[in-house]
Amino acid sequence: GGRGPPKRRSNNRKEKGADERKINMKALEGAGFVHLYGLSSVLNALEANRRDFVRPEDMIDLESLEGEELEHEENQRQRKPEAQFSPWLFVQERGGQGNRRSTDKAIAAEEVERLAEERNIPIANVDKGILNTLSGNRPHQGYVLRCGKLFFDPLPRIPHPKDDPEAPKLWIILDEVVDPQNLGALLRSAYFLGGSSIGVMVCAKNSAPPSPVVSAASAGALEVLEIYSTTNLPRTLIAARDEGFRVIGASVSSYDPDVPVWDLQSLESDDGRPTILVLGSEGHGLRNLVARACTDFVKIPGGGGETAGEAGVDSLNVSVTGGILLWHLMQGALQN
Repeated sequence: GGRGPPKRRSNNRKEKGADERKINMKALEGAGFVHLYGLSSVLNALEANRRDFVRPEDMIDLESLEGEELEHEENQRQRKPEAQFSPWLFVQERGGQGNRRSTDKAIAAEEVERLAEERNIPIANVDKGILNTLSGNRPHQGYVLRCGKLFFDPLPRIPHPKDDPEAPKLWIILDEVVDPQNLGALLRSAYFLGGSSIGVMVCAKNSAPPSPVVSAASAGALEVLEIYSTTNLPRTLIAARDEGFRVIGASVSSYDPDVPVWDLQSLESDDGRPTILVLGSEGHGLRNLVARACTDFVKIPGGGGETAGEAGVDSLNVSVTGGILLWHLMQGALQN
């Protein structure tokens, strides 16, 4: 056999420099950065100002560094914006096409850029391909924001309105909802229907994390809602039940013959008690220990009859179920 192609001589320093200028999404994520995409998510994140927008350049004085540390920091600052480990707002170059946005989107876009400047986040005009890479080829509307991650706030006990007048009288709690689209859609419904008057809680484990996908699916509601987590949902629900909460599980059947299953139209939207609505995971529903903490169950009767079941459409998506049930329960809250 032949010797194969001649070995290419490499300049390690040059190759290292070239590598450092590429977008390393895994390394960026490992460093704590995420990429929000779409006008709603980006605008709400900038307005809420809950994420980390601090730039290392504003904290690190080059004069205090030397040797490899100085070389590393200088290389970091020489990278293209999309390869830097630092917050940036990336905006799609218009390329002479003019502004084709609707008035509302144009106003939102202007506000995004104004807030970025106010938060001291630099703006980079880049081509669509870079935005596609940063957003994972998801619909970005010409805007991607590199920033720090969000985290759920731990809350072991749900506050009762009699102890805290500011506490929500209605909560939605999600038992291991792992699909980010469903979590995002539920957050969007909760915020649309009740704003901050609806409390939101998820499981600390086996729940979709507060990712850019969730933010986009929520139309940016993730950025403005306080979302809490619990490490032991059954215990949290039992404690709430014992303190006087009505705990309603979304389920077509009861786990206890003494616990009623209401059709939606028969369920009182407000019986005087603060209410927790519990929704189970996709495909599995409520876990047994979670169901045992419920004081009531509720189901949404379908109108399609036998043909719906024959077509394999015998239930609603968890996010649609949540939206309908929240709307019903909010009617009672609004009347009082």
